[in-house]
Amino acid sequence: MIKLKSLLKEDLLGELNGYEVYKNPKSITRMEDDIRGISFPDGDLFVVNDARHILHHELSGWLIRNGYRVPVNINFNQGILDGVKTGYVTWQRRSSSNEFWLGESISFKNKKYFNKKELIPYLEKWVKKVKSKNSQYKFVLETIR
Repeated sequence: MIKLKSLLKEDLLGELNGYEVYKNPKSITRMEDDIRGISFPDGDLFVVNDARHILHHELSGWLIRNGYRVPVNINFNQGILDGVKTGYVTWQRRSSSNEFWLGESISFKNKKYFNKKELIPYLEKWVKKVKSKNSQYKFVLETIR
C-alpha cells in the first residue's frame, strides 16, 4: 500500500480500514491502480486509495459515518439506478490512467435494471458537474472492464 498523506494533505479526509480517503484529489498519479470513487451532485469526487479491499458501499458508509450526505444508500441494482437518478455515480480508475470509468455495479448489459438510453442523460449531467471540480480527469460513460 502506498501512503500519500504527506503528499496530498489538503485532500485527505481520513482513513477507511487503513486506506486513505480523498476529496477532489489534485492528482491520482501516485495512487494505486483501479481505485474506486463516488461523485455527488455538487461535483465532489471522493476516492479511496485501494481497489482490492474497499467496495463502493463501504466507501459510502464511511462517508455517512463521517458526516457526508449520501443521497441514496449505495446498494445493488435498483438502488444503483435510483442513486444515479438522484445524484451519485460510482467510478473506478482504469489501471494507472487519469480516467475514471463507471463502477462495475453499473452494467448496461443488465437490461432488467439498467436502461442505457434512460441513464445516459443523468450520467452526462453528473459528469459535467464532477468535471467542473476535477477537470484533470477523464470520466468515461462505459462500465469498467
